[in-house]
Amino acid sequence: MRPVLPPVRIKVALDYRPALLSPAGIGRAVRELTRALAQRDDLDLHLFAHSLARARVPTEIPPGARLHRLPLAGRALPSLARLGLGAARLAGRPAGFHDTDYVELPITRARSVLTLHDLAFLRDPSWHGADSAALRERTHRLVRRAARIAVPSQATARDVRAAFPGAAEPVVVPFGSDHVPALVHEPRDHVLCVGTIEPRKNHRTLLAAMRRLRAPRPRLVVVGRAGWECDAVVADLRAAVDEGIAEWREGASDAETWELLRTARLLVYPSHWEGFGFPPLEAMAVGVPVVGNDCEPLRELCADAAMLCRADDADALAAAIERTLGDAALRERLARAGRTRAADFRWHDCAAAYTALYREAAA
Repeated sequence: MRPVLPPVRIKVALDYRPALLSPAGIGRAVRELTRALAQRDDLDLHLFAHSLARARVPTEIPPGARLHRLPLAGRALPSLARLGLGAARLAGRPAGFHDTDYVELPITRARSVLTLHDLAFLRDPSWHGADSAALRERTHRLVRRAARIAVPSQATARDVRAAFPGAAEPVVVPFGSDHVPALVHEPRDHVLCVGTIEPRKNHRTLLAAMRRLRAPRPRLVVVGRAGWECDAVVADLRAAVDEGIAEWREGASDAETWELLRTARLLVYPSHWEGFGFPPLEAMAVGVPVVGNDCEPLRELCADAAMLCRADDADALAAAIERTLGDAALRERLARAGRTRAADFRWHDCAAAYTALYREAAA
């Protein structure tokens, strides 16, 4: 009987900067994927983190990964690349480089694996305002150089095929939910909304819906930092705080957010469009009922484990919130289905799929 040989290790680097700068969204995805990749014995994992920006998220680098972090300005990277110091060389000379964000790093002598989280900026440019055109051009260039493209949902895969017909076939690799701590759901008096304050997240319709709820209405707790194109939303949110309708936890830590989720009566997620949707998935993992927008990505993510409605209509959103709050049997069904659904999303599986893409790209 032949001995079982250990897997051949492959050296891979990924852009780790989002993990240091953003607590949620892409930052969450990069941190948790890195933890799962670092546990594999077939990867030599290197993290590109060169930047002048100070880390905003306390992050422990996993033992199986090597961090490369010098105070280098992003605008200096193209000049360094012309001197032979491209992003790949600055991250240990890997065979493959993982572009985790919509930032175009100068890469030479490494094959690129690109994650496209969503193409919302093509679906509706107003959601990203003045940055939409530059984001579109950057993404085109990233797609052209990518040996492999990964997306977190079938909805995003369809968008990529439509927008970039000559690109590499997108591979659907969902993210995980098992980063959520083991929490006991003990609902209190609030409903929760988690997400950056930006037009796509649709906070204004949610605030209008909350004003339509009959008394006694629950308190709305909004967790999320101010983003872009959000002056009108922030003004409306502050007015709702003054009215006693809402509470804004702009800088809530992970621990505070988990506690707010654990004690929420439900999570409301009215986002117009998503590539994936961590907040509803995390709520389902805890057994918190979800009320969300009836759009293709959330139908795919939540299946039958959420109450979906037309969240661009304040009356329809208010009715869905009231129905869910008032129906204990419905909440229990959503909680059970949510836990079952969330258990299908594991970071171990995500890391295995990305490792296969790294090998294909480097081959």
